[in-house]
Amino acid sequence: MVNTLHANDLKKVFIAIKELMEANKDYLCELDGALGDGDIGLTVSKGFRAIAEEQRSFESPDLGLLLKKSGFILAETVPSTIGTILASAFMQAGSALKGKEELGIEELLTLFSGLEEGIQKRGKASVGDKTILDSIHPAVLALKEASEKGLTLKAAIENANFAALKGAQQTIEMQSKHGRAERYFEKSIGHQDPGATVGSLFIQGFYKYLNEKVNA
Repeated sequence: MVNTLHANDLKKVFIAIKELMEANKDYLCELDGALGDGDIGLTVSKGFRAIAEEQRSFESPDLGLLLKKSGFILAETVPSTIGTILASAFMQAGSALKGKEELGIEELLTLFSGLEEGIQKRGKASVGDKTILDSIHPAVLALKEASEKGLTLKAAIENANFAALKGAQQTIEMQSKHGRAERYFEKSIGHQDPGATVGSLFIQGFYKYLNEKVNA
């Protein structure tokens, strides 16, 4: 049974995330085209590809440093709205996990809570505003519940993945309140938020990697 992840595991998680972003690039651009510039798929694919490439040379076991480095890479590679928000999220999560070398449920909760805090600080959004928070926040709640129930790491991530996916889908019924999508007012209802979808795919990367690791 896998109870913890380490730096090498987290690197492979980012590879899984990169693959998911690339596989869903056109879908993300289609979602973004209905409400924004239509390039979010290209942006996140480029950003996570850069993270996966740069992380190869990172040898420290410190998970906090790995996340901070990932944030700096995003900030330099894709200085766009979603790139800047994710960069801030990774840096906040990295600060929260400074010195940690193992990622169990509690540390995973710290990581995702840090992501949520970083997104809120940079994006000035709230849950329900039709943003990436609407997939990240449900995942945080699912991890809290998993921690309280003493679930396995695999079950915790599985629950978080399902919660994030459901959260992203629920943005279809929401009205956009931030960014370029805000100008559509009620017309933004009926479209799934691309940022929330990115958040869901990010969490799916953890699920994909752990599933493959457990079943290897």
